[in-house]
Amino acid sequence: MTTLLQRLLIETLSEEEEASIVREFIDTILPALEQQFALLPALGGVEPQFANKADQSLLVHVLNGLLVAWNLSKELPDSLSDIEQRLLCLGFTLHDYDKYYHHRGEASPGAHQTTEIVQKCHNLGNLLNFSAFWEEWKDYQVDICFLAQNTQRKRGSNRIASNWENQEQRLRLAAIERDRLCDLLAFGDIAVHLNDPGDIVTQRGGDRLKELLADLGLDFDYKLVYHRLRDCRGLLTNRIHQAVDQFAQQQGWKPILYFAQGTVYLAPQASDSPTLEDIQSIVWEMILQGDESSNVRGLEELFSQGDVGFIRDGKGLKIAPLTRELLRPDKLINLLPDVIIQTVKNIKKPATPKRLDKLSLPEGERAFLERGADVWADRLAELIILIQREFFAGSEVYINWVLTQLTLSNLSPEQTKIQKGGVNYGWYQVAANYIAKTEFNRHPNSPELTAFLQEFGTSLANWAQENHLLPDHDSVTYQVFQDYLKQYFELSGWDKTLVPFEQELTAYVEAKVKNQAICSLSSGEFAAEDQFDSVVLFKPQQYSNKNALGGRRIKRGISKIWSLEMILRQAYWAVPAGKLEEKKPIFLYIFPAYVYSPQIARAMGRLVKRLKKVNLWDVRKQWREAEMDFRVLQDLLTEDKEPKAGRYGSHYSTQDLPFMAMTYTKTMGKTYTEAWIEPAFLALLLPVVLGVKVVATPSSDPIYVSDKEFLESVRLDGMAEFWTLLGLNTDLRLQELEQALNRLLIAYSLHLETRSHKPDARWQAFNGTVREVMTNVLNIFALANEQLRRQKRDATTEEVERYWSYAQIWSVGDKYMSLIEKMVREYRRFYRVGEDESGKVYTKESSHSILKPISIALEVILNSPHWIDAEYLIETGAGQIADALKRCERYNRPLRKDEISELIAVRTFMSTCVTELLGDCYKNDRALLQENRNRIKSGAEFAYRWLALQEKSAPNEN
Repeated sequence: MTTLLQRLLIETLSEEEEASIVREFIDTILPALEQQFALLPALGGVEPQFANKADQSLLVHVLNGLLVAWNLSKELPDSLSDIEQRLLCLGFTLHDYDKYYHHRGEASPGAHQTTEIVQKCHNLGNLLNFSAFWEEWKDYQVDICFLAQNTQRKRGSNRIASNWENQEQRLRLAAIERDRLCDLLAFGDIAVHLNDPGDIVTQRGGDRLKELLADLGLDFDYKLVYHRLRDCRGLLTNRIHQAVDQFAQQQGWKPILYFAQGTVYLAPQASDSPTLEDIQSIVWEMILQGDESSNVRGLEELFSQGDVGFIRDGKGLKIAPLTRELLRPDKLINLLPDVIIQTVKNIKKPATPKRLDKLSLPEGERAFLERGADVWADRLAELIILIQREFFAGSEVYINWVLTQLTLSNLSPEQTKIQKGGVNYGWYQVAANYIAKTEFNRHPNSPELTAFLQEFGTSLANWAQENHLLPDHDSVTYQVFQDYLKQYFELSGWDKTLVPFEQELTAYVEAKVKNQAICSLSSGEFAAEDQFDSVVLFKPQQYSNKNALGGRRIKRGISKIWSLEMILRQAYWAVPAGKLEEKKPIFLYIFPAYVYSPQIARAMGRLVKRLKKVNLWDVRKQWREAEMDFRVLQDLLTEDKEPKAGRYGSHYSTQDLPFMAMTYTKTMGKTYTEAWIEPAFLALLLPVVLGVKVVATPSSDPIYVSDKEFLESVRLDGMAEFWTLLGLNTDLRLQELEQALNRLLIAYSLHLETRSHKPDARWQAFNGTVREVMTNVLNIFALANEQLRRQKRDATTEEVERYWSYAQIWSVGDKYMSLIEKMVREYRRFYRVGEDESGKVYTKESSHSILKPISIALEVILNSPHWIDAEYLIETGAGQIADALKRCERYNRPLRKDEISELIAVRTFMSTCVTELLGDCYKNDRALLQENRNRIKSGAEFAYRWLALQEKSAPNEN
């Protein structure tokens, strides 16, 4: 069975790479890498000496670096042989073997201790399934270790061949081949330490990459260039990146590194950089037109569906202000027929008959018009009215053109002007007249009438343009977007544009003084306007006259840049304007851990596009079946399909590049707790299975523009109360994820098993579940017993083991669990129920029978005055338990043949109850002990059943 990361990577391969060595690596070694390296930091982590660096797991460090080196090897003048390709893969896999052993608490040998290095790498190679990848790898293990040790040119290197060779081991590669592979590995290793595309010109790492290109003989043909966008909005910035990336590849630039803010390319030396005007034109065209070759739809196509960019009310369709700015008048007129067809769907109750009823018409004419009074008449009338209102208000020429185009010479222009209540009834008469006399198929989806409306719009747009009847198109949004690119976009070789701070400050101050709108998402950086219902996904500002005394009223607006971002989210997420806020969305911003290789970047894009809603009932089931190993849960994130190379084309399509990937979750519940249940789980799981960094927040504005702005693997902003109750940090480093994920899954599973009724998960009550378990771990058993009593049954064997495992995982280092287990082990020495003398279970005993010794002990302790001596309590309790044993069946007393041993065992148990339970745990506070009495008994019952199962499975040991 393939892992999620395997499936995603296989699908990024071209059909030519189906039988490649890198495909073999993905099939054989990658699953072992995921098991061993996913939670080990290559950079960052919790240890003080490394905590000042951002997290990067050893898994993605190895995988990204290897793929970068692999991609670069394809550009070499002399191709690598099959053996060199395999050595490249295995050498890079082991290049950080010292970090693996460091996290296991083992010291790594020095660079001069080559024999020990070979042994360490040999052991790790066996663990990582090297033999399945290459049967002869042990014959080349000295070469592999040489490459691994010398990936870095300085620290820890040992390039002297004689230091590696002896009578038992020899290097098999020639020196020139070894050096070339070392340079490739060094390039990949340095590249994955960069965290910004601009680092290739500002950091020492960039200089070293250029030196390595020269050493590999590639500097005569290629140079390193980059593009960077020093901002991050979401879909808009991703569209900018994708447009630039596609244009760069058309110029022969080959992307080798992807960051949240841009791309580093391997560009031909002779290539010229595009100008700012080129980039502005390309990006704007991509946003509006899309790109058919990459299957990227533009806003024009999405607007034609009518769901975005238009508003329809009782008086017909209206064009949103932003739509007018984005599209020229002739483009809009061409688009409107499709929009009308998609939005006007009142098939059963068309408006035309009601409109005609308001007109004074002869009976013969009325009967004729009723033949055409259907939804197509509505569509034609609304189209004519909308175009007239938007572009030809008061134009007699337009009226005459429409009547001529529809060949309705029997109607006069005055008849088209009849209005009542703000609705133009005359055009409905015109539309019904035309539809009644047409011979076209009148089905609501009629292709003939669809083609007629489209042709009508095209003819009208052409006629209006030829006669210069359309207004000039002046788009403030277009100009602001050009200024935005000028301010934030940069390319290798360009002069840097300083941020116009004075201009921004002036705009902000003037907006406050003049009571103008200020963008609530980006302050005064760009010109703002009122928040129109057709644009924002959240609720627009409601009017209120409540203002601070002596203060100015600030109008919450939205800038043109954010308006463009919001309209893109409406279009690509299919979310109605103003409605998303009702579903309490939590946004997940997914960043690369430093950098993506092209294959990993595309894999992340595929994931985000296909990420399906997680069913936590399925999560619980699969997690339990996998014996509580959370790594298996990755299969729940996408559809169940066998991976296939070339499924999405032969090239790394720009449509799948996420840069900063962005998605969101929504809930049908009404509480903030319910909104956070799913995103909390995803935020923890994605860094584990894919090595990314995740920020989860209710903010629609990304908190960070790049992963270099925060060190942790996970950041949770505005988290629900249950997270605080769980005692977890909102900022989590890589090594902290396992504990957090285990604790979260236990809490989810316990809630679903004890407080929910499928399909209603009752997440609104989740805070209560967490509060109880955090108060005392023994409440895990109390909650389980409550559910069992409601169902009027005993716990099954599987349930006993599961709840005991929950408690064991939850209570690492907890004194209560270890004490409960100790007490039960002690009284099981002298008291057994539900099994015969051989230990065979023959009946299910009640809780009362199982808990008899501990019930007596608690009764004695709680009914005694606080001043009673501990020794007296021990003797009293032991005596009462001994008397109770005499009344038990003989098979309940395993020590009945040795009365002295039985009495000693009873006294030992009672002594533990008094000194450790009452004295150490509850500080002789009998009231507190009384409060926890039922929890202790619930825990003891599950401990008894669990111990019985353990002893049953290993009888010889007892």
